[in-house]
Amino acid sequence: MHEIRRGHLKFYILRLLGEQRQTGYGLMKAIETETGFWRPSAGSLYPLLNTMREAGLICEVEEPDGTSRWQITPDGRDTYAQAAETKEKLLDGMRRSLVVFAKVFDAAPIESFAELLMTSHEGRSDFSTLGPLFKDLHDRLWSLPALSSEQEEQAQQVLRDAIVAVESIRGIVD
Repeated sequence: MHEIRRGHLKFYILRLLGEQRQTGYGLMKAIETETGFWRPSAGSLYPLLNTMREAGLICEVEEPDGTSRWQITPDGRDTYAQAAETKEKLLDGMRRSLVVFAKVFDAAPIESFAELLMTSHEGRSDFSTLGPLFKDLHDRLWSLPALSSEQEEQAQQVLRDAIVAVESIRGIVD
């Protein structure tokens, strides 16, 4: 998939290997499962794994069953941690770009979404607990197989109910 940058794949691999050892094939399957649409090709994954090994970010470990798995190294963990620190700067730039895009093309729905993204979450301790739940909901939604029209209506109703439930919290908080 050409629109997925190679740098994203590198950090995706580091994140996955930070969670557990994986084979190359296991990495491809994990990415496909999580994204619901992208499975890196062997032609892009394996050369990158070798480059990352040469850079000392990952290493190969022989398992007792004879399989070879990739494992993150301390340098790989440091590299991922440093990238995670710059994530907010990147996201802020993306938020601002989306706002400009919406203004340029008079795209009201995108503009509303962009305004939502521009909302600062700094200093909100609740986002550390709510964010992972939102990500989990997002991931589960995108990993659903193609839905029948009845299932799609059911999913829409579940999401509408969730919106109503979240809005009811506003009355408690305000």
